[in-house]
Amino acid sequence: MAPESQEQTSIHGLRGLISKTAHKTAVLSSLVAALFGVPAGLAHASEMSDINKLMRAGQYAEALTKTDAVLAKHPRDAQLRFTKGLILAEQNRSAEAIAVFSKLTEDFPDLPEPYNNLAVLYAADGQYDKARAALDMAMRTNPTYATALENLGDVYAKLASQAYDKALQIDPGANVPQPKLTLLRSLNGNTTGGTVPRLASAASAQRDAKAKADASAAEQQQRAKALAAEKAAQQAAADKAEVEKTAIAKATADKEKAQADKAASDKAAAEKAATDKAAADKARADKARAEQLAAEQARAQKAAADKAAAEQKQAELLAQKEKDKADKLAKEQAARAEKEKAAQAAAEKARADKLAAAEKAKADKARADKDKAKAEASAEQEKSAVLAALNGWAKSWSDKDVRGYLGHYASDFDTPKGASRKEWAEERRARIEDKGRISVKVSNATVSISGNTATVRYRQIYNSDRLTVDSRKTLIFVKQGNRWLIKQERSGG
Repeated sequence: MAPESQEQTSIHGLRGLISKTAHKTAVLSSLVAALFGVPAGLAHASEMSDINKLMRAGQYAEALTKTDAVLAKHPRDAQLRFTKGLILAEQNRSAEAIAVFSKLTEDFPDLPEPYNNLAVLYAADGQYDKARAALDMAMRTNPTYATALENLGDVYAKLASQAYDKALQIDPGANVPQPKLTLLRSLNGNTTGGTVPRLASAASAQRDAKAKADASAAEQQQRAKALAAEKAAQQAAADKAEVEKTAIAKATADKEKAQADKAASDKAAAEKAATDKAAADKARADKARAEQLAAEQARAQKAAADKAAAEQKQAELLAQKEKDKADKLAKEQAARAEKEKAAQAAAEKARADKLAAAEKAKADKARADKDKAKAEASAEQEKSAVLAALNGWAKSWSDKDVRGYLGHYASDFDTPKGASRKEWAEERRARIEDKGRISVKVSNATVSISGNTATVRYRQIYNSDRLTVDSRKTLIFVKQGNRWLIKQERSGG
């Protein structure tokens, strides 16, 4: 696979920085060219269209790459810079998005949209004072900007909520919904400073914002009263529980004392009964031991007599056994002498056979080592030839020698996506000749050869005036005649 196909990287797009109802989300549009003094018609309109398509598809990383490329050619383009800020916000890269929008407010102080989006990002981070200041700047550029006025009302409501929570010493933000500010999706400029259809005048819009803040304050007062009533009810319940707990503790103590007195009486009676039983058991045990001793003495006397008779019989048997043993030993010695003589003759023959086998094995090993060395030398030559083909291919590519580059591919090369060899060759020629410069370096190459097929796994660093890619690749070479040519190429190890 050619490295250009890796220019688009895989990303995980965010579903949105600030959630808002659908009717409040504007469709991303192109910047009005005349507003910023760029040529009418926007020479890069098609590029902006491509960026918008990528954003609608959620491919924010690709959209950011495209935006940066176009910005390199049009660094003062406000719409492109605004779009870059939107993409960074969608990727949850808030700090970078804030930097982009802040720079826009410095270069284009008459645009309300960058101020509004700064406020949205500050509010998402809990920095409501900064959000209010940014929205105030947006209102200075256009006092009747509908979205900024609505966002300002939400920020004032949140600041009022935090003030009441702090006064009541409760956790700020508890049970208070976070403001959902609108993140603007396009630049519309401020050419007139006039009214916006959704809000007839600045005065009425500001009244709406104040009314929203007053309503939030009233709601916080009601919550404070309800909290105080709930605390009083909890204290009354706690007092009642304490009285009930004291009564239960006294009743329990009286019951436990009665149970302890009864247990002491029962214990004394049980100890007396145990003492009487122990004395009776001892008397019975003494009698049993005396009877057992007499019986053991009688058994010992009988055992001594039986042992003497057994020892006499054992001595007689032992004498007979010694005689039998001597006879057997004489026979075994004679048989062993004969056996040792035969074994000695067999051992002499075995030593001679072993010596002959060792000489033969030594000769066989020498031949095998020679054959193995020859095979390894041949394999190393082939590996060197494969590596030379790999480096020659990379050099032709780096030198933009298209003919030499294509000459490293086999006639039956597996082209990607089923393209014909001619189509693939033309596409590679166009991609190589289109670059101002190309550098292809290979390293950490490993070669494994099976017959006329070699597999090479290596690290490839591709660098051009447009792209740098560091990746792992695998090439399959086949030997055709005396040359190793590329049959397949793919990414990864």
